Amino acid sequence: MSAPTPHGQTPPSAEPVFSPPSASRGWVGRVFLGVVFAGLLVVFHQFATEKAARHNTGKNDQGEDLIFEHDQHPYLSVARKLRDTNFEWVVPRHRMPGYSLLLAPLFHPDTAHPIDPTGQDDRRVSDAFFERGKAFNILLCGAALVGLYFFCRRWMPRMEAFLVTWVFGFLLEIFKAPYVQPEGIFYVTFTVGFVLLIRQLIRPTWTNALLAGVALAVTFILKSTVLPLILLFLGCVGLKVLAAILSGARRGEGKATLGAGVREVAQAGLVFAVFVVLLSPYLMTTWRLYGSPFWDVHSKYYMWMDSAEEKVMWRDREISEPHFKPEPGEEVPSAAKYWREHHLSEMIDRPIEGYGKLMPRIILDYGPLHTFLFEFCWWSVIAVALLHWREVWRAFLAHWPVALMVVGFFLGYTLLYSWYAAIRVGPRLILGLALPLLFLCLWFIGRFGGTVRIPRLGIQIHDRRLIGTILLVAAAVFTWQVLDHDLWQIEGGQ
Repeated sequence: MSAPTPHGQTPPSAEPVFSPPSASRGWVGRVFLGVVFAGLLVVFHQFATEKAARHNTGKNDQGEDLIFEHDQHPYLSVARKLRDTNFEWVVPRHRMPGYSLLLAPLFHPDTAHPIDPTGQDDRRVSDAFFERGKAFNILLCGAALVGLYFFCRRWMPRMEAFLVTWVFGFLLEIFKAPYVQPEGIFYVTFTVGFVLLIRQLIRPTWTNALLAGVALAVTFILKSTVLPLILLFLGCVGLKVLAAILSGARRGEGKATLGAGVREVAQAGLVFAVFVVLLSPYLMTTWRLYGSPFWDVHSKYYMWMDSAEEKVMWRDREISEPHFKPEPGEEVPSAAKYWREHHLSEMIDRPIEGYGKLMPRIILDYGPLHTFLFEFCWWSVIAVALLHWREVWRAFLAHWPVALMVVGFFLGYTLLYSWYAAIRVGPRLILGLALPLLFLCLWFIGRFGGTVRIPRLGIQIHDRRLIGTILLVAAAVFTWQVLDHDLWQIEGGQ
């Protein structure tokens, strides 16, 4: 990693590297920040615990146990089944087993809910296990915030790293922590994998490729949504290498650029190889049972259905089980069937309508997060880009594959999740894009922001400090709004 560039100056290569933290001697500032960070973690834990006690305990207004809402019961039930079978039970490819594996050590047979041999009582999960699961998830989310901060410090200055962690923690994570769901940890690992792939695209190394493969494997075992990201990364690497080889050939340096290209392709291949090797037991079992190592009921069937009612019908018929067989002459949902039965205009309208359903919901439920991202962060990025446009433009020309990957990432996943919204999926999928967007915005400000001098007026503007101060004030105001009102009105499990 290169040494950090003084703010407001252009490095010789305009390399948009993820700079390591500066060697600041301000130990007083570090201690103060550490105390504030620790205090915020305590507040996070207290409010998340209170949220779980108020809104995720007991029964709802219809007299139904809250454990059955927001997919909490399936994760706990799978954890119990894994313990009951000494981890030999094969989890159906409807939900990934990673989160249930984390919950499994919390199961205690002496507090287990008795199993009804008639099958009429399908609870299987005791209140004690449910309470332990909620407490564990709150602690897990808090630990994820600590890890996120230190990860951010590897790539951006202290203030920006603190802002990423604070805003994510109190404008999104605190809504997810009280529920026994993998989203709280998934959002973080998904972002880590994405950032490491961008780093690999900017400055490829064998070590970074190894770490990226590990991060993506961990993310996949929590939720299987990383395959499009891996394909996008490999495609961008291919375009980058091809462009470099053609450019080198025109300069008469074909042999050198070819060798560098082969090495970069091999490093990109290592990302996928590590990913596959770490997941090989799971992938081999899936291949044996379903005929494909990456078989998943969501991409195989659910995303080609037209309604939530259709999804419920096929789910109740156990379409995700290996033994599922359709009735003679019956055609199950599939990509081929969908393309045959729908017009192109319907396919275009579907993600548009899905996006139109998701965004009002996000604005209503997560208004502070939406405002911070799309007003404060967005306009801050535009301001920095305009003030330092020469450096930003040079970086873009030197690293256009990174811009291509970033645009492809947000556009592709937004289209995918909007398409999926047709079967009434809540906003928790598309909310997974919030942390990557927040990270990139704050990284951009920390990387390109600095000092702008106006000689005619005899002044200089410390735009990074000014923007950072504005964002800190906004984060404080929005955090107060969440803790005082929004947290108690919004069901974060959706």
